[in-house]
Amino acid sequence: MTHESTPGRSTDKLREFAASRPLTLGVELELQLVNTHHYDMTPYAPDMLALLKNAKVPGSIVPEVTSSMIEISTGICEDAEDAYGQLAVTRDALVKAADRLNIALAGGGTHPFQQWHQQRIYDKPRFKELTALYGYLTKQFTVFGQHVHLGCP
Repeated sequence: MTHESTPGRSTDKLREFAASRPLTLGVELELQLVNTHHYDMTPYAPDMLALLKNAKVPGSIVPEVTSSMIEISTGICEDAEDAYGQLAVTRDALVKAADRLNIALAGGGTHPFQQWHQQRIYDKPRFKELTALYGYLTKQFTVFGQHVHLGCP
């Protein structure tokens, strides 16, 4: 079980994890959107998501907390080869969209010289709640990780 973790709401309720087939997996990646001239982060998430709205990719491509970030995820994968295949399809769609916008994608850790105070919060209720709760710290959430989820019965 896990705690409810929505900011501003009670955390004393526990919700059940969804059951999964043992050892299936899923991958999430948080990605930076960077300008190809100066490689600073650039607020193109709305444009990327609009270009990818009808893309046939496994899993999902969604906004992250700032408009210079996106998150991709696979669907449920049977093994690492399946995850790799799903990520490759999504990568190809992302690169094609990024090329149309003259931006690049990067991941891993943090951006080396971005100015957190210049980041724009993505226009989504959850991110607005986080901003109301944590203020400027929300803009400092510009970290880019990889999460691997394993299925448990």
